[in-house]
Amino acid sequence: MTATDSEATARAYIEAVGASDLARLDTLLDEHLVATFSGTRLDKRAWIEAIRRLLPVLIRNDIREIFVAGERACVVYDFVTDTPVGAVVCVEFVTVRGGRIAEVELVLDRVAFAPVQATLKELASQR
Repeated sequence: MTATDSEATARAYIEAVGASDLARLDTLLDEHLVATFSGTRLDKRAWIEAIRRLLPVLIRNDIREIFVAGERACVVYDFVTDTPVGAVVCVEFVTVRGGRIAEVELVLDRVAFAPVQATLKELASQR
């Protein structure tokens, strides 16, 4: 796996999420994916479901920067929402093996993300 491949795969992943393209996302994630967020470890299905729950407020992801070291990529991006907070800066560490994403670690400011969660909760209560 070259750094170029890792960067392209990481970029495709963040763009697929930003475009709400869960079918593309499914093809990019390894079947044995381990995703970590706030100390919680999720498998592929649970990670896709977590992303699906965010889609009602997601407008797009704007990639700021991608740093690559071999099979690892660090993607810094704005998670752009239609909530009062607008965009939240996120960082994902992505490990690419065999052309698919094997590991993801999401880092974000939970305080900055709180209005997004509040809006999602409100939308869920209206259903």
